[in-house]
Amino acid sequence: MRTSIVCVAILSLALFGCAKKVDLDAARNAIRQADSDWAGTIAAKDADAFTAAMTSDAVLMAPNTPVVNGSDAIHAWVAQNMAMPGFSVVWTPTGADVGSSGDLGYSIGTYVYQMTMPDGSTMTDTGKYATVWKKQADGAWKVAVDIFNSDIPMMTPAMGDSTGAGGQ
Repeated sequence: MRTSIVCVAILSLALFGCAKKVDLDAARNAIRQADSDWAGTIAAKDADAFTAAMTSDAVLMAPNTPVVNGSDAIHAWVAQNMAMPGFSVVWTPTGADVGSSGDLGYSIGTYVYQMTMPDGSTMTDTGKYATVWKKQADGAWKVAVDIFNSDIPMMTPAMGDSTGAGGQ
């Protein structure tokens, strides 16, 4: 009986000693840095680098468009947007957190999107985003899910916007 208790105690200590210790502050900082680096790919209008920062099965959920699934479809969507006249997106991470296991986290922040309209005017949209990050086997963080939406109220003529401009 005494031998069993000692064995259980030793086994318990061994298991707790082998438990993965995660530096959550370092992981949060790594996600913030990955998010900032990813924002740089948009500023550089580099669709390849933008997509490389994402998992191959990533999901992009942009406003007013169907869900975009997978790196090939996301690359095509981003390249099309980057080709628009006056295209610019600047986003700023305002927070990040990571799960206790250290392999999944998220960032949140704000963005400003601009493009030139056919009449030469500039359309500006401001909003917020949430991005889910997944830690890779090599320790790098990659985007698994990105979702963003506008702060500008959607207006239609039926809602009182006589211009029909949709609040833009």
